[in-house]
Amino acid sequence: MIAHLTWQPHDTDQPETLTVDMPANRVSELQTLLAAGAYFGDTVMWIPTRGEDGTYTPRLFRLARITAIEETLR
Repeated sequence: MIAHLTWQPHDTDQPETLTVDMPANRVSELQTLLAAGAYFGDTVMWIPTRGEDGTYTPRLFRLARITAIEETLR
């Protein structure tokens, strides 16, 4: 599933929104955790992100810094 993921990189003071491709159930799980205000601490997850040219690159995200996830249609 394609989704927009908004997160706060550790090296900037501004949030960043990017396109991610992950299983629909994982998107749903993250939305539920964010809604519950869960504390992730130093938990990290590899998430493939789509670049401007359409290619995918895995990036390592600290889950505590994810602020929003929104599903999109392909």
